[in-house]
Amino acid sequence: MNDLNEVNAILKRIINGVAIAVKKLTAIEQRMLNTTIDKEFAELNTTSTFVKAKANAFEIEKTLLSFVSFDNNTKKLKDNIDIFMSFGDSLALANDILSGKICKLAQKSRKDAAEKNLKYPADIYKSRLGGVAEEKAKERKLRTDGKAISRYFSIAPGSKFDFVFTAYQQAGKSADNGLIVPEGNPEIIIRVGCNAPDIKNFALLLQSHINGYISAQYATHSYSKAKES
Repeated sequence: MNDLNEVNAILKRIINGVAIAVKKLTAIEQRMLNTTIDKEFAELNTTSTFVKAKANAFEIEKTLLSFVSFDNNTKKLKDNIDIFMSFGDSLALANDILSGKICKLAQKSRKDAAEKNLKYPADIYKSRLGGVAEEKAKERKLRTDGKAISRYFSIAPGSKFDFVFTAYQQAGKSADNGLIVPEGNPEIIIRVGCNAPDIKNFALLLQSHINGYISAQYATHSYSKAKES
């Protein structure tokens, strides 16, 4: 009888231990669910500009590219442009960089510019047209002319750098397909130069962070549909 009581006591301790462990795990998962990712994980920079890739919008499966220019003397912010890219577009760009496609396009663009005696090589990449729609721009008091805000960026071969990322912001008009088409001339332009190793590192970090986030969602069953009781 004493042996049986001892076994029951051991089993009870094991069960209690498992329950505590499960409770702790549940609490950790809950904290994870209630926590918003706020992290920059890749950066390209020059002496007065930079672009940072951030995970702030990963919950809606978008990468935030934050372009910033600042005064070299005062180190104060001059302009900034935030551009959101879908995971699909982000991974496609990373793949184009890592596969060598972007480098080949840059070589061709430079060659074409030289043959046609152009001042600058043509863009080799353009992001989708995004920004802020008319109603939201008005609500947030971002514009007073009733226009939308159009934002996008391009990549082109540079003169001092291998590549130049250029972000544009200007007045725009919302199209039926959800894009915000630019109108008139750009009101803000931010250029960030980088060399081949830098753009490769940028692409690797972009790819690995997105893939890591997606893997984590599957591991925590965030993509699973709740079973109907």
